[in-house]
Amino acid sequence: MITEMDVFYMLDRLKPTAMGLDAVPTWFLEFGAPAFAAPLAILLNESISANVIPQQWKYATITPVPKITKPTQCSDFRPISVTSVFSKLTERYMVRSFIYPALLHPPPSLCFSDQFAFRSSGSTTAALVALLHTVGDHHHHHHLIRSNQQN
Repeated sequence: MITEMDVFYMLDRLKPTAMGLDAVPTWFLEFGAPAFAAPLAILLNESISANVIPQQWKYATITPVPKITKPTQCSDFRPISVTSVFSKLTERYMVRSFIYPALLHPPPSLCFSDQFAFRSSGSTTAALVALLHTVGDHHHHHHLIRSNQQN
């Protein structure tokens, strides 16, 4: 259960970010944190217990951002989704409260040793290093990779 103080601290520590379709700026929520914390905590708890996210929080403004200096086709753009601050707060709370703990202490039946997404130590570099190590290990111990160096 998310408490009023949890919501207050989340609102009080907001970083400036783009507004979603609701046009509610972060400075407004930060300034009004004492007044908004209790009703928002109730709303978040109801939402979580009902497994329903308010429809308005699901909408986003999608802005194409160029990947290269002079884009000429659609694939030269990266879509950036700007959701409401409430949506971002809910997502942050869910990830920190449920996803990270589940990944740090998974049930014995699950193995996350080869997973790199959504982990504080996960990155593309870590995934590539692990892959390179696995391939090298198989090559050294099992001779599964053979070279075509025949004369």
